[in-house]
Amino acid sequence: MRYLCFPLILLILVGIVGCIGGSGEPTISTPPAFDQVTRIVVTPFIADEQAAKAAKWVPINTVNRLELALKKDKKNIEWIYDQSQDLSPVASKLQELGLTLDDIFADPALAAKVGQALDADLIVVGMIKNLRLKRQDYEALIKKMGRQAGITPSANIYIRTLRSILGETRIKVIDTKTGELIFNDGVKSYLKYWYAYLIYQKNNIVVKTDEELLADLGRYLPRRIAHVLYPAGIPETEEKLVLLRPQEQYRSSNGVIPFD
Repeated sequence: MRYLCFPLILLILVGIVGCIGGSGEPTISTPPAFDQVTRIVVTPFIADEQAAKAAKWVPINTVNRLELALKKDKKNIEWIYDQSQDLSPVASKLQELGLTLDDIFADPALAAKVGQALDADLIVVGMIKNLRLKRQDYEALIKKMGRQAGITPSANIYIRTLRSILGETRIKVIDTKTGELIFNDGVKSYLKYWYAYLIYQKNNIVVKTDEELLADLGRYLPRRIAHVLYPAGIPETEEKLVLLRPQEQYRSSNGVIPFD
């Protein structure tokens, strides 16, 4: 019997670790109770240099979606967030208190302090992490299905390129009165763009730039964040979205190309 104890303990420990976020904090997926609040702070999101362009718009667009949905449901909440360099109440308060975004993301008590200083009931902090931008060129030859055009074999020989961006955020919501972490979960958005083009156009194909991918992430990731925070009023957007795919069908030696 004692030989079974160690594997059992190990399984229990693995289960416990699986419920804990990377910072040692518990994952909390229950949406905040917006019925009981009147003023919410949303801070700028922490991001590295590569993700900064997306991070600029993610909190702003998240607030816009939440504000519209909550107003529609007759919940009048005032939102405090940085809208521009000149209108930045959160950044100004952090500077006044001698705190950084990293400080308040790591410590709910410090986040609560900022929220209290801004006379808010809740404060939302976030971090964009594990950002991945990718380009993958597929050299396998494919053909357009249907009527064949062109007088030479190469006129119907195509290849593919995939551009994609994966962004993940960690969203935390803190009750400013108690300093309690009431929401703490990860949200992902994975955007894909497919291109099919004639093989002899390989060096001339124009695909989405990194800047355009980051701008799209700044639009689509907030939809998913807003949903997890207020699922009763905001429909879910799928985690993986194919935003561009060829209109025609193509076939390889293995069958029809799905472009998914």
